[in-house]
Amino acid sequence: MSSSTAEDRLPRWQRRPESRPEEIIGAALHVFGEQGFARTRLEDVAKRAGVSKGTLYLYFKSKEDLFREMARSCVSASLAEGEEFVRTFQGSTRELLEQFIRRYWAKMNDPVNLRLIRVVHLELTNFPELARFYFQEVIMQMRSLIQSIIQLGIERGEFRPVNPGFAARALQTLCTQLAQYQHHFRAYDLHPMSHEELQSGIIDLYLNGVLLQPGSAELKEAV
Repeated sequence: MSSSTAEDRLPRWQRRPESRPEEIIGAALHVFGEQGFARTRLEDVAKRAGVSKGTLYLYFKSKEDLFREMARSCVSASLAEGEEFVRTFQGSTRELLEQFIRRYWAKMNDPVNLRLIRVVHLELTNFPELARFYFQEVIMQMRSLIQSIIQLGIERGEFRPVNPGFAARALQTLCTQLAQYQHHFRAYDLHPMSHEELQSGIIDLYLNGVLLQPGSAELKEAV
């Protein structure tokens, strides 16, 4: 039997004000994911969160402001966790990259991220300011983290001297697109693959693309 606090058992409108932004952001993620950015009204989000529209405006100035905070909330913890994982990892860069891909693949298949990416792909080409925000706050932050792993592997002599910028873009695209494909089209695939099979395939394909192989020209030059 799950336990709950006294505050959890209260109606939403009776809870402490500090809990409301989190509830509003959670509601926004669902409504944006169901209706898209353009069709979402703040009234819809407020209703889903169990607050008045006036209460919502106490925390968020506009729909754009709410989207920004929603995106930050969804990804900031994951990015901080990823940065700490890379910074404190003990082991080879190959092991670091493999474990990072496993974690990244799991995040891309999380329902929260699937909803957020769906909103971005469907609507944000029509909202360039929000697209720019998402690119800078989410895509670029993750790209920089992946680039740091690739650069570290090159410096340690474990990876080929690939272009770290391209390698980071490739991993982001591979994981994001395969996760979206799996979510939307797996039911129609005559030969579906499990999440584990796709994860293993990504790791195998990507590692063999960046690892310095025995007998390679780059290895001979290094020697």
